[in-house]
Amino acid sequence: MGNDKNFFSVFKNLKDQVDRLPISGNAKQKMKSKIFELKELTIEAREPRIALVGRRGAGKSSLINALFGERRQVVSPVQAGTGRGKWLWYPSDEDPKIRLLDSRGLGESEKPLEAADEDRAIDQLKKEVKAEQPDVFLFLIKAKEIDARVEEDLRELNDIREFIRQVHAYDVPVICIVSQVDELDPPYYKELPLDGHPEKAKNIKAAVNLMEKRFKEHKIPLITTIPICTYADFDKDGNIVYDMRWNVDELAAYLVDVLPNDAKLKTAKAAKAIPAKKKAAQKIVVTMSGMAMIIGIEPIPFADMPLLTALQAFMIMAIAYISGREISKATAGEFIGALGVNLGVAFLVREGARSAAKLIPAAGNVISGAVAGGVTYGIGQAGISYYIEGKDLKKAKQAFEKGKKQFRKEQKKES
Repeated sequence: MGNDKNFFSVFKNLKDQVDRLPISGNAKQKMKSKIFELKELTIEAREPRIALVGRRGAGKSSLINALFGERRQVVSPVQAGTGRGKWLWYPSDEDPKIRLLDSRGLGESEKPLEAADEDRAIDQLKKEVKAEQPDVFLFLIKAKEIDARVEEDLRELNDIREFIRQVHAYDVPVICIVSQVDELDPPYYKELPLDGHPEKAKNIKAAVNLMEKRFKEHKIPLITTIPICTYADFDKDGNIVYDMRWNVDELAAYLVDVLPNDAKLKTAKAAKAIPAKKKAAQKIVVTMSGMAMIIGIEPIPFADMPLLTALQAFMIMAIAYISGREISKATAGEFIGALGVNLGVAFLVREGARSAAKLIPAAGNVISGAVAGGVTYGIGQAGISYYIEGKDLKKAKQAFEKGKKQFRKEQKKES
């Protein structure tokens, strides 16, 4: 990632501090496990590989256009358009952020407009996924065609998933996209949100339920089914002049959920959808707060403060990165200070809790862990508020206080 040096420097500092801690082997192993999870999410971050599959006209190229926000692929209204599957860079080859495979349509009876290497679509698709293993399949089907030859489509999907298991030893997750739901009855209703009309909402739900039933019958594990509209008109310069896109943000958020850890951050950064960015940031916050709890539980006065400080700075750097900003450890520290978080006071609170529980040391350490975890979680929520939601510092401070309370509430539920 562009912030590699800054992230690696802070990560190395965290790892070195953990290595030096005079604590039990079990606790140290738990900390290292969390640290390497952070490394996977940040230092080892890579672009995701997303494969779009489905019948001709299902809207694969249109979905790419909708995700890009500009015309990137030819959309053919009649004849099969895509010949060779294209592994495309989003938003461009010069600025590679997401790897997308727009595959040749399944079940084609006509020769595609573009040249193809293989006669059968399934063979062409196997050639493409052998070259690059997809992280996730987006299976697209038109809302008005959910009863038309879908069994054959799903058999081919099972075939290609088994092929990938054999070649790459990876079980590709699947998200089903019911496309072009704006065409469902009543056809005259073309307002957003599309499920704002009772009859159209009922028909959209029926289409989703039927596809979920079909997947179950074919024993294909399904992450979720998302009804979607990708319709948009572009001018000659590729700018959107009419926008009917619906549920594209929800799709982006689900992608962050299902992608491997090392592909989450770059997906969230590239996505324009705020929900997707927040999901990735929350993953970072939860991981960091868990590690902070482990640090707080251990009776290591003074030694835990530099470790917690570095951990919280790392967290804010990662959240800022997801938002599209790259900041240093010093800038992250300034943000934490601007929240009014007094680490010295936090330290005294933790040590006070330990002293008050000398007769029950374990209980005192648990209290200290909850405080350390809560402060870290609160800082994370403030970072999300400020960097991702674009709120001011006052709102970020409120998010910090609310986050601490939320963390304590969740801990009580679990205890």
